[in-house]
Amino acid sequence: MGKTSKDVSTTSQGSTTRTSRPKSSCTVLDNKTVAQIFEAYAGKGNNNIREPVGHYAYSFHEKDGNRVTDELIRKIVREHMELMGIKNTEFIMTRHYDTDHDHAHMMCSMVDRDGHVISTAYEKERNARICKYLTKKYGLYISAGKVNVNRDKLRGREKLKYQFYDKVMRCKAKSADWEQFDKALRADGLKLRFHYNNVNGKLMGVVFTDGKYTFSGRQLDNELKLSALTEKFGDLKQMTHDNVREWYEQRKELLHQVNDWQDCKAIDNAYPDFDKLFPNGASPSNGYTSPDGLLSHLSLEYQTDFQEEHENSKDGKTSFIGLELLCDLLLMPYAQPLSLGGGGGGGNNRGWRDLDDDDKEKYRFCFNFSHSNKPTFKRKR
Repeated sequence: MGKTSKDVSTTSQGSTTRTSRPKSSCTVLDNKTVAQIFEAYAGKGNNNIREPVGHYAYSFHEKDGNRVTDELIRKIVREHMELMGIKNTEFIMTRHYDTDHDHAHMMCSMVDRDGHVISTAYEKERNARICKYLTKKYGLYISAGKVNVNRDKLRGREKLKYQFYDKVMRCKAKSADWEQFDKALRADGLKLRFHYNNVNGKLMGVVFTDGKYTFSGRQLDNELKLSALTEKFGDLKQMTHDNVREWYEQRKELLHQVNDWQDCKAIDNAYPDFDKLFPNGASPSNGYTSPDGLLSHLSLEYQTDFQEEHENSKDGKTSFIGLELLCDLLLMPYAQPLSLGGGGGGGNNRGWRDLDDDDKEKYRFCFNFSHSNKPTFKRKR
C-alpha cells in the first residue's frame, strides 16, 4: 500500500465505487456532485490551503488473490484514515481492476466538516509506518521492494526514477567502499553528490545525477539514504579522523627514529598526542569551510578540476559536492592543529633532524577509503 500526493478534484460522502466489475450496492454520486462537495469543503474556514484534496492509493499484490474483497478494502482504508488522523471529513473509495493486481484509491477533503485543516505533518513517514503495520496486521503479501515492479508499465519521471534506482543499486552491490562506489556510478553515467552544510561540515544526504535529472537517495529507496550507505561503506567523518590519526602517529614515530633520544622530548612537545588535540576520539566541531572557501586557496589548476564537482544552494548555506572535494573539506579542520612546518633535507629551526624529502613523500597523507578502525601501526619506544 502506498500514497501519491497530487490534487484530485473529485470525492463523495464516504461512498465506494468499482470499475470494470459488477456494480456495487453502494450509493455512487456523479463526478460533478463530487467535485462540488470538495469545492465547498475547500472554502470552509477561509484556510486557502495549497492541496485541499488528499489522494491515497492502495496497491495489493497479485499473490493476495481472492483475499482482497470489497469488505477488506473498506476495512483497511477506514483504519488507514483513522491512523493518519483523517476524520470528520468527506471522502470516496474507488476500486480498480485495470492492472495485473487489485488497487484502490481514496480521495478526501483535507478540510474537515468544522472547517479545520487536517494535518499533513510528517505525512510520508507516518504513511509508510502505517502501511507497513496494516500490511502485517492483515497478513498481506510483502513484496521484495522495487525488484518486482514491472518497469514496462512505468511512464515519465517514475520510469526515470526506477532507472536510477536500478543503476545505483547495481553499483552499490559491486562496490566495497565509497571510492569504488563513486567510480562505478561514473562508469554508469551517474554522479554521486553529497549534501554538505557549509557552516558546520554536516553531511545532510546524498543525491545522484546524470547532469539533467537528479534524485536523492531517500527518493530512490531507503537502502540508498546516506545513513544506509554509511553503514555499508563507512562514516566519512570518522574515516577521515582515523586516517589523519594514523598518518600523524606514523610521521611522529619516524621523527623519533631519525633523531637521538635527547631530541624526542622536544619532538613530543611539538607533536602532542593526537587524543590531546582531539579528545574522546571526536572529530573536530569547527574549522569547516565552504567549497568556495577551500577552492579560493587552491591553484587555478585545482580550481578548474573541481569546477564541476560542486553546486551551491541559492542561499549559499549548503552545497552538493563530489567525493574528492568532500574529502578535502573534511580534512580542513585538521590543518591548523596539525601544522607541521619545517623544511626537508635533515634540518630545521626547532633543533632536531626533520624528515628527508623522500621520507616526506613516503608519508605524504593519502586518504584510504578502505581504512580499518583497527590500528595498523604501533609506536616503538
